[in-house]
Amino acid sequence: MSDEFERPMQVLEAFCQRLMEAAAERALSSERIDQIVSTTFRGGGESEAASIKSSDLPASSIGLKVGRYTLILGLLPETPSLNAIQETIRRYRNQCVIARSYLSVNEALDLQLLLVGPMASETSPDWQAAALMVERDDRVARKLIWLRPDDAANLDPSFEDFLGRTFLARPWFEAEPRDPVPLDQLSTNDAVASSVPRNTADAWDAIALLEDEDPFRIVDAVVDAWAKRGAS
Repeated sequence: MSDEFERPMQVLEAFCQRLMEAAAERALSSERIDQIVSTTFRGGGESEAASIKSSDLPASSIGLKVGRYTLILGLLPETPSLNAIQETIRRYRNQCVIARSYLSVNEALDLQLLLVGPMASETSPDWQAAALMVERDDRVARKLIWLRPDDAANLDPSFEDFLGRTFLARPWFEAEPRDPVPLDQLSTNDAVASSVPRNTADAWDAIALLEDEDPFRIVDAVVDAWAKRGAS
């Protein structure tokens, strides 16, 4: 899969494909939406006042709808330079402003910016610090970053880790099915594990089933059963 990361748009196309496949696995709809990554606000037509200059927008981006979430996919710079990262985020933030003009109020609340870091950024302390800084900035849209590993062979598990931090996380899919333990077996095991004799546990069960019994008498009966524990 190493050839999927040769050029900026190839990176984004591969990232988009991964997200769409993950959505399908979770029975969620997904579709590309190009208008939200244009230079023009909704209804702006040809008016320059209703657009943002290309120099103030990211060079590469993809618009994607997954379920109720609207996503803008983008790329971080090749180096974790503070100035470069801040400029990149400024441009993507502008793109999110345009995107919001195409969304309803509720849709805008679910707008997210998903950014991909360069190869080998996953284990870089500088990139980890930069990613944390970016993700803490919730202005205009929530931001999440996939820092990629240094080895293309690890892209799949790395992407799965990234998904685990997104709305596509499905932790309950990972749980292994367990056979239910019969209640009588569980009762027996608990009695043995807690050193409560079987006849005492049975006596307590009988006491618990008493209806309309005085609470003080129930307490006395439980204490008395414990005092006689182990007796045949």
